[in-house]
Amino acid sequence: MKSVDAVPTGATIYPIGAQAVVHALLAAANAAGFAPSILDSQPWRWRLTGNTLALYLDRDRIVDDVDVDGRLAIISCGAALHHARIALAAEGWRLKMNRRPDPADPDRLASLRLEERSLAGPANTPLMSSIRLRRTDRSPVTGARIAAAQLKAVTAAVRAEETSLHVLYPDEVLDLARVASGGRPAWSGSGDRAIGAGPAGLADDRGATFALLYGHTDEPEDWLRAGEALSAGWLTATAAGVSVLPLSAAVEVVATRQAVQIMIGCVGYPYLLLRLGRATMPPSGPRRAPAAQVIDRR
Repeated sequence: MKSVDAVPTGATIYPIGAQAVVHALLAAANAAGFAPSILDSQPWRWRLTGNTLALYLDRDRIVDDVDVDGRLAIISCGAALHHARIALAAEGWRLKMNRRPDPADPDRLASLRLEERSLAGPANTPLMSSIRLRRTDRSPVTGARIAAAQLKAVTAAVRAEETSLHVLYPDEVLDLARVASGGRPAWSGSGDRAIGAGPAGLADDRGATFALLYGHTDEPEDWLRAGEALSAGWLTATAAGVSVLPLSAAVEVVATRQAVQIMIGCVGYPYLLLRLGRATMPPSGPRRAPAAQVIDRR
């Protein structure tokens, strides 16, 4: 599968102008503002230096009572990072990305460095269009389940970001519901948090497909990649007419995360639960622009 950062083969490459670089990076940071985040906290900030846009975790925006270790905040930052990548790729920019943590500054999560631009034509237009159309759909999923081709497309988008999706069997869904609710038979109440917040009732989701976003290691860089995978899968789902609701109650606490890991046969470390369903109606229109992004310029 082609990387979202790729430039079409044989494209004409144009030299970078300083003004064009600044405009592109600011636009990418603003596009990232549309990314989903835990309780809409947007726990990130950007630093623009020359031709580089660096992503930082904003610890002041971590929702402490929900996200004790900052996992969900970093997943949220990963979603913002992927949105920025899509925005740059859509304009033909080729970039180098660095996700290696800086020991001297652990809150610096990643950086995007622009190298050159092709004007051969936009890339990944469906995903770019999905950025402003994506919604967190909390309504019950009662219709037919999503088609195999739709699930395959979402799964492929997640895998392209070096993360995996484990589709749950009906009995696993029931077991997971009990784990997440402390023994109660279904998700309910304020303990069930999506990335955008909100409860989900298992009994009302007869047409839903549930899947766990997971990886094979469990470090901050993996959480960042999980956020990128969440964004890639969600934007792909939006383009395919699939609704997505992320649920985090089962992975917020170490004990329940471990129980979920055992339940799925220890295939990996669970990052987030996704509820997928057929979108009942098209989005009413593009979303309003998000609040101004925190962008430091140097």
